Amino acid sequence: MSLASLSSSVSAQGFHFTVSTTVSLASRQEADRCSLHVLYDLDPHVYADQYELAQRPGYTSALWGTSDLERPVSAVDQAGSVLLLTADSSQLLPGQAANITLEVPLHARYGRPVAGPQDAFYKIELRRPVGFFACSLDNVVAVPETLRQYTSLPGWPSLPLSLIPDASLQEPLEIVVPVGKLSDLAWADIGTAAVMIAMFFYLLAVSVRTERRLFSRAYMKTD
Repeated sequence: MSLASLSSSVSAQGFHFTVSTTVSLASRQEADRCSLHVLYDLDPHVYADQYELAQRPGYTSALWGTSDLERPVSAVDQAGSVLLLTADSSQLLPGQAANITLEVPLHARYGRPVAGPQDAFYKIELRRPVGFFACSLDNVVAVPETLRQYTSLPGWPSLPLSLIPDASLQEPLEIVVPVGKLSDLAWADIGTAAVMIAMFFYLLAVSVRTERRLFSRAYMKTD
């Protein structure tokens, strides 16, 4: 499988970002008898929305581990999650080189507040995606060490696996997200309480006006 290579990059905007992974094939020989997969071992600060992934063309996905979309990083399993994509190679032309690009939308969780005067930002360094083929081979091939910890996951490809070399290992996959400051928590609590009290009195006033209006109409009808 040395005729294939992989490269990845990230484009971020706030808490939402996309990891693009391109697999370059010298020919379709690999795709004819193998399925192409890309593995993403996600930090607990990052999550994938499986319903969003289902709407993306070009691949199917399987997700294991923490997938709660609303919780901050302090409230989820620190083991993170594992995302496996299976590329759709049915559109490749026989005997021709091709590039298959998989774009994965990911999201950052709200991080832990920081103390002190430093800037309220947190840098997340993403683990690099791992590409591999699962092939129908006559001989038995040992599972690559990089993938051994994942083979017990339910639904993991059972065929012999072959890694795809990463051609962009020197390029870091990093995003920076804003976080809160501990010194601001007291003001945030006061502001939240003030808003809730104001909303209570607003709803109370609306209820009283509505009740008076309905009572007035009922009184007029009885007259």
